[in-house]
Amino acid sequence: MPDVTPEKHIDEGSGPLTLQARMTCWREDNGHTSASWEFGFNGQLCLLFDSENGYWTMVHSKGRRMKEKWENDRAVMDFFKKVSMGDCQRWYHTSLVRWEKMLKTAASPTEAPLRVNSTATATKHVTCILPVLLSSFIIIVFLG
Repeated sequence: MPDVTPEKHIDEGSGPLTLQARMTCWREDNGHTSASWEFGFNGQLCLLFDSENGYWTMVHSKGRRMKEKWENDRAVMDFFKKVSMGDCQRWYHTSLVRWEKMLKTAASPTEAPLRVNSTATATKHVTCILPVLLSSFIIIVFLG
């Protein structure tokens, strides 16, 4: 994948590069779900993608080529946005359902069932690493 290699910041003989991606989801108090992506090589964070507004941010020079390639590719941006929004909403719903079940089973039989209301001002984060999905996508986009 010559289009997704960091500049010349790796030592000769250091072995193959490992591309890592992490998607972070959060849900605001108003119910709006958002997500962002972090990309890195061999543990070094290089590039961020905001799924909400479609902006790419290079945080290390190793991500320059990848940013230049991906920020001009509408299909890549659409893919990350769709995966983010679909998965984040599903994960949040699944987590909330499990949490409500745990609270209901924790209530004693003489008490009224607990009602879960989100009144916290903090955002709720769900993080997942999607190596297989991302690897498949990269192979399809760059080699397909």
